[in-house]
Amino acid sequence: MAGLNRLFETRGPLHMDKFPVAASQSFQKGDFLTFNGSGQLQLAVAAGSNVGSGALIVGMANENALDDYGNLKNSVGVIFAQPGTQFKLPLYNATPASAVFNTNELGVKYELHNLSSGGFAVDNGSTTNVAVTIVGIAAEDYPGWLTGTTGAGTIEYPAVWVEVRAAFSALTGAR
Repeated sequence: MAGLNRLFETRGPLHMDKFPVAASQSFQKGDFLTFNGSGQLQLAVAAGSNVGSGALIVGMANENALDDYGNLKNSVGVIFAQPGTQFKLPLYNATPASAVFNTNELGVKYELHNLSSGGFAVDNGSTTNVAVTIVGIAAEDYPGWLTGTTGAGTIEYPAVWVEVRAAFSALTGAR
């Protein structure tokens, strides 16, 4: 589904575990998380920003940090950002007309952006701290994909499939 919406869909090998949550967190299911200096989960980057150099992503939150009463949970489940695990995210660009998929973007590395509206996206206008690689397009946002059409799409903010690069993954051991 096209648009800058919070997405929560994964595919590939999925490994999950629970980790303690850092104080004052309010992240939501589908947000990307890192560890703080005490080994507790925190939001990977503030809203409106891109994940920076040296950040090690644990994975995607499988539940909200707060319970139904607004209380911080002691621990939450996380889907690990490991090789082969893919996350479906919208494609983002500060210039909306540039936030369209082109088949030559397959395999390209981009930055991971925390949307001001909530959720994360792939920033195809930023290539300095490349945290994710585009590995596929959501067919519903690029109908020609299934019929072999190549070139640029026309839908702004289409959903793409990405993998977190090993250099940005906290749990793969690769650096």
